[in-house]
This record gives sequence, C-alpha cells and structure tokens, in this order.
Amino acid sequence: MKGEKMEPFELKVDSNTIYIKIIRFIGTLMLGFFIGAILFKYRYEGTIDWINSFTGVTLSLVFAFYPDTAGKKVLIIDDKGISLKNYSFLSGKKEYDWASVKAIEVKKNRIELTKGIGSTERIQLPIYTDDQMKNLKNYLQQLTSSKEITYKQ
Repeated sequence: MKGEKMEPFELKVDSNTIYIKIIRFIGTLMLGFFIGAILFKYRYEGTIDWINSFTGVTLSLVFAFYPDTAGKKVLIIDDKGISLKNYSFLSGKKEYDWASVKAIEVKKNRIELTKGIGSTERIQLPIYTDDQMKNLKNYLQQLTSSKEITYKQ
C-alpha cells in the first residue's frame, strides 16, 4: 500500500436526501404562506407590516434555497492533503498538508488534525449521510496507514 496513489475522496452535501427535500418543501410552503398573508392583509386591512413580512419571506427563502448554498461546500482529501472549498466567506478555500499532520481523528461533525503537542486544527464537515461518514472513515484509515499518520478512533 505504501507508495501507491489513492483516488481523491470528496465529501459534499447530498441534496437528494429526504431531509434536504423536506427542508426545501418547508421553505417553499412558508414562502407561499407569507406571500398569501401579505396579500390577504393588504386586501382586507389595507396596511402591511413590512418588517415582519420581510423577515418571514427572507427566512422562508433561506429554507427553500439552503440546500443549494450548502451544496457548494466540498471537502477533498487526497495524497497531498485536505482541501476545503467555500468554507468561509473571506477566503473560500483552505488547504492542509499531510507533512505537518501527526494524527487525525473524526469526531461527530468534524475532523481533528493534530500537528504537534497541543496544536489541533478542527475542520467542520458539510452535512453528510451515514454512508458518507463510513466511507470517509475507511478512506482516512487507509490513507493514514500509507502516510504513517496516527488514526484515532
């Protein structure tokens, strides 16, 4: 296994899961409700509370289009290191090199890279499924054994 190049592993939001579809449906339902409430109130009362209306429409749009926004986050792990795309508004991309990593551990919704004594980097994972998490752990176990990096379980 040593010296053998592994295919890159990519972890990104699967927007076809039932949970993401439910979030999108709720957002669309909320958007329809708020638009209907605005029209109803304008027709029968003649006044509209624009602050509450704007807040409701904005939040429902976030729910309706959230999966598209979350789907842009991608974690790529390969022989060179870990690359994060669209993880922050400032840089949009972060990279971690394997040369400085001593140990790696997957905890709940993050990867922890130990670089030295007391030096740990935490990488938040995008929304994932159980199968994606299982594949990530298997990939990291194989990669760390070939790179001589400690994999903590």
